[in-house]
Amino acid sequence: MAFESDVNARYYGALELGRRDYWRWMAAPRARVTAVSSILADAPPDRLCDLGCGDGAFLSKVTQLFPQARMTGIDRSSTQMQLNRKEWPTVSWIVTDLDTEGSLGPELRESFDAVTALEVIEHVSRPDLLLSHAFALARPAGRLILSTQSGPLRETERRVGHRRHFSVSEMTALLNSAGWKPLRVWNTGWPFHDLSKWIANLFPDRAMRRYGEEAYSVQQKIVCACLRGLFKLNSSFRGAQLYALAEKP
Repeated sequence: MAFESDVNARYYGALELGRRDYWRWMAAPRARVTAVSSILADAPPDRLCDLGCGDGAFLSKVTQLFPQARMTGIDRSSTQMQLNRKEWPTVSWIVTDLDTEGSLGPELRESFDAVTALEVIEHVSRPDLLLSHAFALARPAGRLILSTQSGPLRETERRVGHRRHFSVSEMTALLNSAGWKPLRVWNTGWPFHDLSKWIANLFPDRAMRRYGEEAYSVQQKIVCACLRGLFKLNSSFRGAQLYALAEKP
């Protein structure tokens, strides 16, 4: 697909203040960072690679938690990665398209004891290829920690480049086919994660503008804080948020 018509390239190639604020203030990404950080804490990584790292918000948090670990971020947006290099020069930032065969150099193979992919696999045309890339990057006994979405594909999600969502059984099968040993695949987020997505799609134009383009106002940050409080009441086994933890044999 050409760059001009590629929803992912157009959306993530534009460095909107609202999208940056979304990752820092909104309940769903904050909950994902907390959940994945907790999993990493069970076996703190020496080297971690974040696939689809975006503006590095997740890696900046992980660096605070594990200051001795060496971090690598991989993303397709060269513009974003240039900014990341200026802001976090201690992190290795690599520009490549994870939806393309042979896009990772051999020097990265079996280099990482932890690979993360947060809200990435739903964007690619080849989920199997993304998981194969992650498998190649991981050392033997290395772990993959992944987050994505289950349930219907709604308008706001299409606008930011989602191609498909996954059930627990579908993700488990994909992991197995890529050579991973699934340790746990589970849903969370009901009811407030699911409800927030449903409400956003009642008014998709407004939701995208106010929470994806414009810098957040004090009022919006208060809304996000209230939603983060509600997210603490979400189910840990039911909902549209999907996590997977797998190990390389």
